[in-house]
Amino acid sequence: MSVDLCRHLRWKERYGLSFRSDAELLHSFAAAGVPFTCNQTCQTWGPDDELVLPEGCDRTRGCYEPTPGRAVT
Repeated sequence: MSVDLCRHLRWKERYGLSFRSDAELLHSFAAAGVPFTCNQTCQTWGPDDELVLPEGCDRTRGCYEPTPGRAVT
């Protein structure tokens, strides 16, 4: 499994952490318990006015940019 996320997706645990596996990353989503934000807008919506969510900030959105160093399968 590989998690494909936009490089602009942010959440409380995202800052300063590096995740060793996709499982750790997914656990972080569940544990965050706070809104997700877009680093481009600094809001809970992206530049396309759609809600920022891990399951929605992917290559299907026009504002998506891949996260460097993450393999996409």
